[in-house]
Amino acid sequence: MTQKGLTLKDQNFINSSCRSIAKCESHGVMEKELRRQIYILGLYTFRQYHKVGLPSDIRNPRLQERELVPN
Repeated sequence: MTQKGLTLKDQNFINSSCRSIAKCESHGVMEKELRRQIYILGLYTFRQYHKVGLPSDIRNPRLQERELVPN
């Protein structure tokens, strides 16, 4: 049975990242970059919760990565 959930280390990383993103905003980082950082943080949180690690392609957030089938 695979245990799901976030470890204390995961929670600390998420909290630290949230503070870092807020600092970026206060320093005037572009909106596009803020969105990217928040997306990556959400992706990390989602996949860590399910204990599957980060995907090989960040644009594919699925828990089970699909294999590409050649045409």
